[in-house]
Parts: sequence; C-alpha cells; structure tokens
Amino acid sequence: MYYRIPIIPGVLYVCISRSGLSLSFGKSSVGRASVSKRGVRLNKSIAGFNIGKTFSFSSIARLFGQGKNK
Repeated sequence: MYYRIPIIPGVLYVCISRSGLSLSFGKSSVGRASVSKRGVRLNKSIAGFNIGKTFSFSSIARLFGQGKNK
C-alpha cells in the first residue's frame, strides 16, 4: 500500500505507506528530499544513466550515538 498525493505537482507530495506519513519535495531532475519519522533522506540521480545516490541523515545520527541504535 503506497499512495502519493500531489500538493504542488512535480514538486511537493504527501506520501502514505504502511510505515506512516512522509513529505517529499524537490524535482527529480535536481534532487528530492523525503522527511518522515525515520529521518531525512536526500536522493539524487542522473536521468538516463541509472546512476543514483541516497543520503540518509538518520544513519549519520546513529554514528554519533543518537537515534534508535539499541
């Protein structure tokens, strides 16, 4: 179950899934950020080349002893 509701089409979405609500903003050609209860994720990909990178701030917080590391 996954629903993506456009608030500003192409830029801002509210996403509903089994894990809860999240907010996604940005353009796919520039980069997209997602904010949820698990943290913030940044995603950047190069169109047409199948190359992408996802960066999660929650994983960085765990390295410094914050978050759910137990």
